[in-house]
This record gives sequence, C-alpha cells and structure tokens, in this order.
Amino acid sequence: MRSITKQLLMILISVLPVAAMAHPGHASQAGFWTGFIHPFTGLDHLTMAIGFGVLLWTVAKQWKVLGIVGLSVSLVFGFVLGANGIVAEAIAEYGIVASLIVLAVALWSKSYRVLPFVALLMASFHGAAHGVELAPQGHVIALISGMVLGMATLYTIGLVVGELINRHVPYGRKVLSALAMLVAIIGLA
Repeated sequence: MRSITKQLLMILISVLPVAAMAHPGHASQAGFWTGFIHPFTGLDHLTMAIGFGVLLWTVAKQWKVLGIVGLSVSLVFGFVLGANGIVAEAIAEYGIVASLIVLAVALWSKSYRVLPFVALLMASFHGAAHGVELAPQGHVIALISGMVLGMATLYTIGLVVGELINRHVPYGRKVLSALAMLVAIIGLA
C-alpha cells in the first residue's frame, strides 16, 4: 500500500509544472475579466499570492495593508517592464521560479524583516511575464486592473489562512513550514 501512495505522490509532483505554467487565461480578447480570472487559474499565482498573504500575516499589523499595496505596485511595475520589452519572457519565467523559492525561504525562516520585501520585489516577475504575454492583445489597463484585483483577492485569502493557522492550529509554525515546503516544490517543479 505504501508503494501505491509513493507512486501517486510522484505522479502528482510530476504534473505540477504543467499546472503551474500551462494554465488558461491567455485569451485573444484580453480585458478586465481575463485579467481577474487569470491568477485563479495558475498554481504559480495561487502559491505566490496566498503564500505572500500568509507570510505577511506573521509580521506587524501595518504590513498587512502595505502588503496589498506593495504587491499591486510590484505587479504593475513588472507588467510595464514586460509590455515594453525591457524584461524578456524567459527572464520573467525564471524570476517567477526564483520568487517562489524566496517566498518559501521567507515562510520557512524566522526572519520576517528582509525576506518579505525581497519576495515582494520578486513578485514583479509575475507582472513582467504577463506584460510580455498579454499586453500585445490590447486593453492593457483593463487587463492589469483585473489581474491586480485578482491577485489582491488571493492575497487577502492568504491573510485569512494565516489568521486561521494562528488561531486554530496548535502547531501553526510547523504548518507554515509545510506550506513553505509546498511552495518550494511548486517553484522548483
């Protein structure tokens, strides 16, 4: 029976790259709803935004609100860089992987001073990748507005998850470590 469980786990891990990178939401008619729905359809966005929300739940109260503003600014900044060809798509994709690894380290470690800022800056790679992919399709302002609102929604879900872990899970720190491991696996996949 253990062998079957290991095989199923290996199959699950092997399909993570497909789930993370080959998600829908790159419609030919890009607009607000395309941008809003897109973060919910990719494992890379889900782990980044929710994990970032959980991370910022562990720091001071004022950072929770600044986190959503910072994430939004970082996404828009990255989107502009990608849309103008300043950041190539390949670099943006590697930056996404690096951002997930940095987020995993930030969740794993006990240093909540520098790593959240680094994770926030690295979130700009998510915006850059979509600037390259989606900006040529038009409706750039509607698209980025929808994407920022979608990511902000996921970030807020991460804050709620952080609160639930804090209040209702006896070994919340260990759960955060497990979450960090999951984010790292997705990033490396």
